[in-house]
Amino acid sequence: MRRILRALLLVAGLATCTIAAATAQAPDKIVLNGKEYSLNTNPLSPYLQEMKWKAPEEAVISSANWRAYIATWEITDNKLILKDVTIRVQSGERDTVKKSILREIFPSDETVVATWFSGALIIPDGERTQYVHMGYGSMYSHYQIARVSKGNVTELVSLNGEEFSDYKDKKFLIFKGTDEYKKARVELLKDGSDMTPAQLDDFMKSFYAEEYLAL
Repeated sequence: MRRILRALLLVAGLATCTIAAATAQAPDKIVLNGKEYSLNTNPLSPYLQEMKWKAPEEAVISSANWRAYIATWEITDNKLILKDVTIRVQSGERDTVKKSILREIFPSDETVVATWFSGALIIPDGERTQYVHMGYGSMYSHYQIARVSKGNVTELVSLNGEEFSDYKDKKFLIFKGTDEYKKARVELLKDGSDMTPAQLDDFMKSFYAEEYLAL
């Protein structure tokens, strides 16, 4: 995790100088009411970190997908279900193809409910209104926010772009009063960030969104 944070901090620092230095990330996918959307949250990450997962050597990793995989999710009967996990593998000299690794991570044939995950799912379902070339920083005209507790979807909030920005501001203010925020800030500063306090808060507001939006 600290290596990821260090890399992201470097990207964030470069982004203050040139927009081309950073890279937007390929999102997971989620099916909601029969329609597929991009998911600006990575619910599988806590599970993979806990099991000390490493991407297969055959996985093609790019600056647009540092985590190496794309997970596909579905909300069914108020539960967050993992449908698939894919990587890109080389096919010929220049092409790549998708390969499922779901059963390498979860060998059982049983439905995978994300019981390890508690947080907020950020689902842009409107038009993009502002492109930001870093992480999931782009803004959209409308969002759905699903609050999840141990794999159970407890609330689904529908917000326009302005309401979403206000919602994030209020939730982040609450987050700044928590021990988690204070510890994370100390860790980030240990990684040698030379960003200003405001820039560091902007980074944390983006990176920790799934945690504080669930408060």
